[in-house]
Amino acid sequence: MKRDKTEESRKKRLIRHFRDLEIYKRAFDAAMRIYQITKEFPIDERYSLIDQIRRSSRSVCSNLAEGWRKRRYLAVFKNKITDSMPALLNSLR
Repeated sequence: MKRDKTEESRKKRLIRHFRDLEIYKRAFDAAMRIYQITKEFPIDERYSLIDQIRRSSRSVCSNLAEGWRKRRYLAVFKNKITDSMPALLNSLR
C-alpha cells in the first residue's frame, strides 16, 4: 500500500506542464496523424473539410492547455476537460 502511494506521488510530481499529461500527448499525436491523413484528401476539399478537421484536432490540444493553466479553478478545469473529450474521441475514430 505504501509503495503504491509513493509511486503515485512520484508520478504527480513529474507532471509540471500540460505537455506532461498523457491525454495531451495522445491528443497531439492524433492531431499529427490527422494532418498526415488529410494530406491525402482530394484537393477540392482543402478549404472546407480538411480545414475544419485540422482545426478541430488542434482545438483539443488548445483546450487541454487552457484547462491546465486554469486548473486552480476546479470548475473551469472540469469544463475544459469535458469540452475536449468529445473532440478527442471524434478525432481518434
